[in-house]
Amino acid sequence: MSGPSQTRAYLALLLIVTLWGSYPATAKLALQDFPPFFLAAVRCTIASAFLLVLLARAGADTVRGLGPGAVRAFMILAVAGIWGSTQFSYLAIYYTTASNAVILQAAAPVIVAIAARLYLGERLAAGQWLGAAVSALGVLLVITSGRLAALRPEELRIGDFINLASLTGWSAYTVYGKRVLTTYSPALATTAAYVLGTLLIIPTMAATATFFPPPRLGSGLAWSVVLYQGLLGAVAHVWWYKAVQVVGPSRSAIFMNLQPVVGVLLATALLAEPIGVWQIVGGALVLAGVALTTTRRPR
Repeated sequence: MSGPSQTRAYLALLLIVTLWGSYPATAKLALQDFPPFFLAAVRCTIASAFLLVLLARAGADTVRGLGPGAVRAFMILAVAGIWGSTQFSYLAIYYTTASNAVILQAAAPVIVAIAARLYLGERLAAGQWLGAAVSALGVLLVITSGRLAALRPEELRIGDFINLASLTGWSAYTVYGKRVLTTYSPALATTAAYVLGTLLIIPTMAATATFFPPPRLGSGLAWSVVLYQGLLGAVAHVWWYKAVQVVGPSRSAIFMNLQPVVGVLLATALLAEPIGVWQIVGGALVLAGVALTTTRRPR
């Protein structure tokens, strides 16, 4: 791939992860008025409609390769990336702090690298496995606030564990998407994943409605967050897959290191969340582990 193409891909990745880094803090604001599954449903519905319009305007070449296996491939993306990741990331933020959510999201490159090893056959060196272990230690420090042995189970935030599960879904979306993109365009794959994922989220929202307060539909702030994350997030998903096509999943995931910086700053500025020493230490270990895992290219 040419240098200018890679430069554009890297610039797109920089903008994308900056946008995603703002999600936990802005979502926390919206969650004051919208329950998590409702927030996910309305955001993904708006994003799906927007992506369908973009796809219709893109031309026939964008929908190339459609065949019998398309529904299965797109459904896997929908379950992993939209229903399993986007939806449950809101549930995670609902039950934890925005700071914790964004720090833990920094572990995504390590999860992607391990998934690429298992699914795509990329081999990891010893130093890369060490990086995975260092990141795991950082995650534990953030979740337990440094009290690895003395922490009582009731002091743990369930949102942190839901967040890790949603990151696993995102990693599957990224790694499996690498193969899907050999047949389908990023716009088609993203649109199909969003539409199918939204169709899965809506019944989930209905089934869980009684467990949360009803949405305050008159909240201008919540609707602003929905539009911000829904429209810009939809475009970011398309750009993400285009960047993955150019530089690969592991290198793309490296840019997610910027997310905790943006997210923590916004959590402090918008939500006045305090940042503890163990969040800083744990976040530093997560990033150090990411550096070890992704610096050397898989053999």
